[in-house]
Amino acid sequence: MRKIRTLTAVVAAGCVAVLAACSTTDPNAAGGGGNPDEVKTGNGVTDSEINIGVLTDLSGPFAAGAAVQVEEKRAYWAAKNEAGGVCGRKVNLQVQDHGYDPQKAVSLYRSMSGDVVALQQVLGSPVVAAVLPLAEEDNLYVGGMGWASVALDKEVAQVPGSTYSIEAANAVDYLIDDLGVAKGSKIGHVYFVGDYGSDALAGAQHAAKERGVEIVPIEITPKDTDLSAQAASLQQQGVSAVLLSAAPSQLASLSAVLDSRGVDVPIIGNTPTFNPALLDTPSRKALVDNVYSITSIAPYTAEGENVKKSVELYESKAPNGAKGWEVPLAYAQAELLSRALEGACENGDLTPEGVVKAMRETSDLDTGGLFPGKLDYTKVGEPPTREVFVSKVDPDVPAGLRVEKTLEGPSASSYRFE
Repeated sequence: MRKIRTLTAVVAAGCVAVLAACSTTDPNAAGGGGNPDEVKTGNGVTDSEINIGVLTDLSGPFAAGAAVQVEEKRAYWAAKNEAGGVCGRKVNLQVQDHGYDPQKAVSLYRSMSGDVVALQQVLGSPVVAAVLPLAEEDNLYVGGMGWASVALDKEVAQVPGSTYSIEAANAVDYLIDDLGVAKGSKIGHVYFVGDYGSDALAGAQHAAKERGVEIVPIEITPKDTDLSAQAASLQQQGVSAVLLSAAPSQLASLSAVLDSRGVDVPIIGNTPTFNPALLDTPSRKALVDNVYSITSIAPYTAEGENVKKSVELYESKAPNGAKGWEVPLAYAQAELLSRALEGACENGDLTPEGVVKAMRETSDLDTGGLFPGKLDYTKVGEPPTREVFVSKVDPDVPAGLRVEKTLEGPSASSYRFE
């Protein structure tokens, strides 16, 4: 029988009878059913400790958001350990910075993979493309690797929500159905070449075909931080809206240049595109006027019960820390891995292979608002959900994103992964 794991809060006394059905979203509640002394163990697990790893970008284009995530991850596992850890063991978090360099990331992976039972996060699409095949060979769980579709066919990968392609398809649906972009219009798409932007482009092009609009693709690289030429091209081609699959620095430049040219069109970015620090730059007005965000994870101010828990935990540890969607994301990544570890303990197999198996038994997963809808990880090759959050930039709310709605548009529903 497929196991149904939920992250909704439960009364501890009610969990005694049926351990496999119990779960919690509170890291202050001890987790892991089964007898810890009778569990099979492997790499990264001793009788008293569980070692998990993080390969992140603390010195590259996504450094600001990555630092916020590390802060929240450390807070989560500290609280979890105070409550007894997982499977009667303390969880240790090992963090390594690859600086958005795939070659460095591979070296770091090789040095740590034999000492951890799972990787909670591998940040950066080019890094994921380099590391994920190695993790698959080692049968090592990888979570929080972004939202590139290339990860879907990997048994070991737990994508935290939807994919860039589904985000982009939903963005086109939102532009047409909610923002009034007309059939026959042109929509610009400025994107990083690779598993991030190219994946988003595939979803946008599918939606454009379905909805009768045209995508105008413009390739950029992470080194392109002045998008004046790209903005001029978009204006010349008469686009009615713009999709952006890049980093915050590109959003700042593109929005500001378009605004200076009098191009008053909506701009929608994928999950990694917005950072609230941009509201303290000259691009503030353009962002407030025209920018939206399509995210697979809940923004900082979303109403979900567990979003609020993630924010409370973060602010208790970093009251002056930078705020952003990275806080719910880091909490959610920890929750997903915690459930996989607890499931492996319940199954009596706390090896890397056992963690992957427990993750793939997870379906109908209610995350208390961290992700829209419920998640299903039993189908390799399919995203756990096709629903996303749509938010508008708003300087009057913490972290700068105001949730407009959750959405699974017709183009996102009909998209097929090849």
